[in-house]
Amino acid sequence: MICRARMHLVLALLALFALTGCSAGPTSGMSLETAPDGDIEILTIDKNGDIAHQPGRFLQAVRRSDSKFVIVDCWASWCGPCRALAPILEDIKRERGDEIEVVKVDVDANPEIARFLNASAIPDVRIYREGVQVYDFVGLMPKGEIDSILKSLK
Repeated sequence: MICRARMHLVLALLALFALTGCSAGPTSGMSLETAPDGDIEILTIDKNGDIAHQPGRFLQAVRRSDSKFVIVDCWASWCGPCRALAPILEDIKRERGDEIEVVKVDVDANPEIARFLNASAIPDVRIYREGVQVYDFVGLMPKGEIDSILKSLK
């Protein structure tokens, strides 16, 4: 019964991605061995429960040996859908806390990383686990769908 429910969820997500222009994951597992490094922002939660943007390095944030999900958001300040996705990812970080990392890669400041990831349209979101890409989507996606994807990847 659970397998059938999961199959229906996957089919529904595929149909939704086809309608919204998002690419369906999971992806083939792009290796980070030849990835360039760069300055990024990592979303953290301060002692008041507010989201803070901490500086970090791309490879250190994404190459993890633990099973924590790392959501990489390739964005730009001039991108409307990117600005709309930002509070959704902040809400997910707030709710999931240390269970996930959210990494923001400004494609204008990090064109080498964007090229490496083949991020030709933004927002371009990648989900990594144990340093391997396990999912991706392009475009704005509702919070509930991102939550469903994270649950399905566990």
